[in-house]
Amino acid sequence: MADSLNGSNLLTARRIARFGYIILFVLVANSTPAFEQFPPLKWIAIAGLVVVFFDAIVCARRRWRTVKAEFASQDAD
Repeated sequence: MADSLNGSNLLTARRIARFGYIILFVLVANSTPAFEQFPPLKWIAIAGLVVVFFDAIVCARRRWRTVKAEFASQDAD
């Protein structure tokens, strides 16, 4: 079970990318007037947050299925 909780390099890269996008969004929103000057940029950034949110849900469900399958296989033994 410990192997499934480590994740692959791709999943780690996706986590870092999601976290980086959220940090970048917060920094731009709080420290620059970019979203006030260019309203379409704000909506594009919000759409990116929605994509990040759904990607996190997909990854969490995939991880849960893996852990659940390992528990089921351990119970069968």
